[in-house]
Order: sequence, then structure tokens, then C-alpha cells
Amino acid sequence: MVNRLISYRRVFSVIIVCLYWCGALLVHICAQGASARAQDKASGQIKFVQIAVPPGAILDSVALAKQKTYYSIKEALKEPTKVYKLSLSFRKLKTFPIEISQLRNVQILDLSNNEMSFLPPQIGNFPNLQRLDLTHNYLTALPAQIENLQLLGYLNASHNKITAIPVQIGNLPQLQSLHLMSNQITAFPWEICNLPALRTLDLNNNRIPTIPAQLGKLQELRTLALNYNYLTVLPPSIGRLTKLEHLLLVGNKLTALPSEISGLESLRVLDVVNNKLTVLPQEIKYLTALERLEVNVNKLKALPPEIGTLIKLQTIVVSFNQIAKLPAELHNLSNLRTFVATGNQLIKLDSALAGLTNLQNLDVSSNKLKFLPEELGELTSLQTLNVSDNQLQSIVPEIGKLKQLQVLLASGNKLTTLPHEMGFLMDLRTLLVSGNQLTTLPDELANLESLRSLEVSSNPFPPAEMQRLAMKFPNLLSAD
Repeated sequence: MVNRLISYRRVFSVIIVCLYWCGALLVHICAQGASARAQDKASGQIKFVQIAVPPGAILDSVALAKQKTYYSIKEALKEPTKVYKLSLSFRKLKTFPIEISQLRNVQILDLSNNEMSFLPPQIGNFPNLQRLDLTHNYLTALPAQIENLQLLGYLNASHNKITAIPVQIGNLPQLQSLHLMSNQITAFPWEICNLPALRTLDLNNNRIPTIPAQLGKLQELRTLALNYNYLTVLPPSIGRLTKLEHLLLVGNKLTALPSEISGLESLRVLDVVNNKLTVLPQEIKYLTALERLEVNVNKLKALPPEIGTLIKLQTIVVSFNQIAKLPAELHNLSNLRTFVATGNQLIKLDSALAGLTNLQNLDVSSNKLKFLPEELGELTSLQTLNVSDNQLQSIVPEIGKLKQLQVLLASGNKLTTLPHEMGFLMDLRTLLVSGNQLTTLPDELANLESLRSLEVSSNPFPPAEMQRLAMKFPNLLSAD
């Protein structure tokens, strides 16, 4: 028992000594750091400090940000184990520099904006690689060895000439962002659907005609960008992407959206500009997180009443469709900031806009409006109003209630007068009323001290009125 106690005491003594020297070493390091900072502060210089890490260590984004970026192969090869970030962008490289395969600790590799047409198998020789940028080259394919990059979280091969993606890309368990826009891909690589961590998929500007049903497996997907492809339908499985926030489908050939979009409960942005949609499905009412809806340049004849349930909507753009009437339910959208419906068949606005007290931008230009409703005066947050190129014969006096209005565009109508109440628009900076039938302007406009641009050309003003206006608005009036 005595010997055992003596043994315990010896071990305890050794531990105490070790702790003492570790503490002393830590104090010494901190003192050196404080002294160095004091010297830097005294000299007015801030020095970049590269944090020393053990060779082969996997760094997070914070630690990587503190590492030096090497811009020269020669420089990097002098201390290969210290190279965590290598940028060889804009070096006119025609071939992959094989010698960088020695840099086994590289975690960020930038080979963008070069002239490479081939990526060799050696790209798989970077076991710790987390980010790979291959944009703006002439690559026609990615090698199968890409699957060796098991820690890869970001891959960007946009703006190349890639026609197909290797099946091995589906074996990258950490990949979160995959960007393949502006290539020549003719089929959606279904292997992508095996990527369990994928959050962003960018296949814009390719030649993809269909999307596989396996798309629904991408349960972590937040952004799906398929602008400017050849899509005609969306698979029902898209409704299983419950975490999707951005769905971008501009410039395809879609004629309808599937009812299964009701499952996109997290969707915030839906952009289907320049397709062939004739209706929006009633199931749109289930997109309760939607903040931005863009469906301009389609063939819509109406907006569904269910749109009034999307109370988080802040922006609606429905320009260049065939909409003749707006649903009354729009007035429920209390968070709406921007509504753009230029180039439709609107004859009147009715009371659809009543109550939109947070609306800041309203564009109903290039329609067939003959009058504006009195409810216009309820849009008390409005800053920009565009009613150009309609058939308006007058502007309602209630416009004087729009105290925050800064821009009023009313050119190309049939206005014969402007209401005196416009003199209350003290924030108005731009007033364009060219191409109307005005013969005079109200004197109250002279009270608008913020007015900087006044366009009245192509109106039948008598010479005497033009002289009067020139005196009232010197250096401001723009007319024939």
C-alpha cells in the first residue's frame, strides 16, 4: 500500500510539473504576441499573420481565411506543405499544371479564366480539396477521378464547353454547391440527385430538355437554377423539395406548373419569366413563404384569386401577358412593395390595389386604362407610379395624397389637364407627361421644390403658355 501511494505521488508530481511548464510557455507566447501588436500599433502598420496549422489538417472557412493565398506555382513548390490556397487564375494556362499535384494540402484551388481544354486524372490527387473553380476555360468534360475529392463542398465549372457530367460526380458526399451554367449539357445528369448535401444547383444556359424524377431526392436543395434550357414540363417530384427557396426557370418552354408545387413550403422566389404559361395553378396558395413572383412574358390571361393568400409577397411582376383584370384579392397583400404589370390588356384597376399601404412601386404602363380609381390615394407609401402609354384622359385628384411620390410617368396618354392637387407632391422629383393633349399646367407645380425633371414635349401648348411655363420652370422644362 505504501509503495502504491508513493507511485501515485510521483505521477501527481509529474503532472504538476507539466502543467507548470505549459502555463509558462503560454504566458511567453501571449507576451510575445502583445509585444508584437504593440510594436505594430506604434509603427502604424497592421501585419498579416498566417496561423500555423499541422500539415494535412482540414480547415474550416474561418481558418482558411487566415491562410496565405499562393499565386505562383514556383512560390508554392518552395513550401508545399504550407499551401492551403492556390490561385492560378488568368495565367493563360493551356494545360493542367501537373506539378501542383505535389501540393497535397491544398483546400482551395482556383484555375478559372485560363485556356485549358482537358482536365487530367491528377485533379483527383487533392484529398483535402474543399473548393474548386474551373470557370471560363474550354473544358469539354470532367474526369471520373473527380470522385476522389471526398471533401469537396464547392465546384464551379461554369462557362466551359462541357457536354456531359461523369456519373462519379454523384459520389461526392460533401458537395453543397454545384455550378455548371453556360455549358453544352444536353441531359440532366441524374447522378447529381445522389448528392445528399447539395444546396445549390446551377444549370443555367444549357440544353436540357427534361428533369429526372430523381430530383425529389435532393432534400437539402435551397436553390435550383435552370434558366434558359429547353424544359417543357417539371416532374411531380419537384414537390418533394420542401427546403427549396429559389426556383429559377426563365427562358424555357413550360406551358404549365405542376400542382405538386404545393409542396414547396419554403419557396421564397419563383421566377418563370419568358415561358408559355397560360395559367398559374390554384395550388400556388400553398407557397406561403413566397416573397417574389415573376411571370412576365408568358400567356397568362388572369391571376388566380388564390394569390391573395400569399401575404409575404413583396414583389409581383406580370408584365407582357394578356391579363385584362386584376383579382380583387390583391388588396390582401399588405407586404407588397412592387407591382409591375406593364404590357397587358388592363382596362381598369377597380379596387384591386386598395389597401396596399406599403406599395412603393406601381407600373401599369402600356395597358388600356382609361381612368385611375379613387383608391389610388390609399397607396400612401408609393414612390414611383408609371401609367405611361395608356388611354388616360385625366388623373384623379386623390393623387395629391401620395406624399412620398418621387416619380410620376404619364407620357403617351390623352390627358387634357393635370389636377391642382399635384401641388401637394412635395417629394416629386420627376414628372413626365409628354405625348398628351395638355394645353396648360397647373400653377401649383411651381411649389414642388424637389422637382428636377419636367418633360412636357409633344403637347399642344399655345405659344403664350409655353412662355409662361418657361418663366415658371427655368432650366427645368423640357419641351418641343
